[in-house]
Amino acid sequence: MVRRRKNYRLDRSPIPLIGAPGSLVVNFLDPDGRAENCFDFSVHKRAPQVAAEIALAFRYHHAGHSPATRVGDFHALRKWFAFLDAHEPGIGSMSDVDTAVLRAFITFLDAKSWAKSTRHSAWSVVKQMVGWLKRNRPDLVASDLEIPFNAFPRKNAETPPRAVLSRSEIEAVLAAARKDIEASWDAFRMGQSLLSMVDRRHIAQERDLKRLDLDDLGVMLAIIVEQYGGLVPRQSVMLERGANRSRLHFATLRHGGSPKLTGHLHMMPETLIPYMIAIGAQTYANPEALRELRRDCMSEHLLLDGRSVIRWSKGRSNRVQRRSFLRDKTLSVPNLIDRVLQMTSPLLAHVPAQDRERLFVVETVYGSRTVSLIPPYLMSKHVRLFAQRHGLTDDSGQPLSLTLASLRATGLTLAHEALGHDILKTQALANHATPDTTQRYIDRPIVRRAQQRIVGSLQAQFVDLVRGANSADDERSDALAIDASHATAGGFICKDPFSGVGEGQKSGRLCTAWLGCFTCPNAVIPLDADVLGRLLSTRDALVAARQTLAPDRWRLLYAPKLEILENDILSRFSPELHLVASMKTAPALPLIE
Repeated sequence: MVRRRKNYRLDRSPIPLIGAPGSLVVNFLDPDGRAENCFDFSVHKRAPQVAAEIALAFRYHHAGHSPATRVGDFHALRKWFAFLDAHEPGIGSMSDVDTAVLRAFITFLDAKSWAKSTRHSAWSVVKQMVGWLKRNRPDLVASDLEIPFNAFPRKNAETPPRAVLSRSEIEAVLAAARKDIEASWDAFRMGQSLLSMVDRRHIAQERDLKRLDLDDLGVMLAIIVEQYGGLVPRQSVMLERGANRSRLHFATLRHGGSPKLTGHLHMMPETLIPYMIAIGAQTYANPEALRELRRDCMSEHLLLDGRSVIRWSKGRSNRVQRRSFLRDKTLSVPNLIDRVLQMTSPLLAHVPAQDRERLFVVETVYGSRTVSLIPPYLMSKHVRLFAQRHGLTDDSGQPLSLTLASLRATGLTLAHEALGHDILKTQALANHATPDTTQRYIDRPIVRRAQQRIVGSLQAQFVDLVRGANSADDERSDALAIDASHATAGGFICKDPFSGVGEGQKSGRLCTAWLGCFTCPNAVIPLDADVLGRLLSTRDALVAARQTLAPDRWRLLYAPKLEILENDILSRFSPELHLVASMKTAPALPLIE
């Protein structure tokens, strides 16, 4: 009897596919059920069916993403609808979009004068929406639709390096931040001390300001805390007709104004920014991740005493970012966070529920009073004001262009140097998924030169190992036998060709830096006809090499040396020496290639 084979095939599910296009309004709720984002796709009314289908994909694709990511992608989708309005007005639904339309959109983006990374971002958002529809609602897209692959190759190749502060610049920034931090902390502690020395219960019950000593700063602060919830009342409130609060207004002026009183009670934007700078410089957190730090971001290390772990979330990463810090310094991150917690706690009663768990909450008064998480625009504004207030300048003496974003790149670059230029250690410190991302942060000329020196040193060790243990001694003895009075190809005299001060050189070995003497501190240039003759031969050889070498190679390797030789060195010799040198036989030089 033939055994019957079992059929393992699955029938197509009769259950309808995910969702149905309909509503043009997409709402997202937070874990507590409160409204978090609302996006209205009805603004794209020229293609309502396309908008409804994109809204469906947007709703499901971004269900688990951060509010900031949703907002950015919603704005990026405007470019897609602008393209349809201008170039494809006949498209009524996503089923009319074929591969040719997607390629036309890529061409549309390429015609813009945006950076390649910006064009890629706009394309990536549309590709995600189309990809979701193709996977989950294939009935809404063309059956033969193929999404172009790698539409913008090497999107980061043209991206300029991230702005980085030098060591001296970041030290000046942190010194200014320390000064502001200590001043604001002293003012806050003074306010808390004054409040502890007055009868706050009596002041809370007394409504007649004539019976209170408003010249006493402690009494003034207690009135603000007990009668106004800890927020300095606005001028319009104190001068309101019939309120009998004008005394409070004039007392506020006598005590230095509202900002001075506020500094004794809680955090303000201008006092918060120095803390954010100091914390960002030590955690290497991205600006938005830093802004959204939670009040419970810190916990004690389970294994190491005196060390705390700081955790935060990063918008484009599903991994929790973390770093641990000792508490042995006054301005270490755990101590700074403790101060911010104390200085913002009086504001929590006024903070909306969605921001109550955030660390950096402030009071702002621009038209209306708001107590909330510090907004990005205000953060950027006060960072600029911080640099201006302290007169910070860069290494060239120009006003320092300080941003919170530059702190991460600066910190990682300096940490990379401290870690011996080990990119894998720096990658772990930065919590990057790949070393490529880390490389974009630390790719600086000074880092590349250091890496070249390290590679050269390792290669030299390998050569020594191959030659044997005695080869170094033999080389040193041979080198000592060389007459080093003219140990340079360009004609200079070197004070010590074995000092190893040249780039990529090793102490105790004869310098081999070809034409490196032009910038070497050991170079000595006697005003002598023989030396001038060799310098002129070097100049002629560099000029001749311009005709034979690749232009880029010549500009990179030899043009700077020729400029130094002609402008800074040859001009120092007198016309008489030039005449004498021209009558001498020019020495032969090695081939420049």
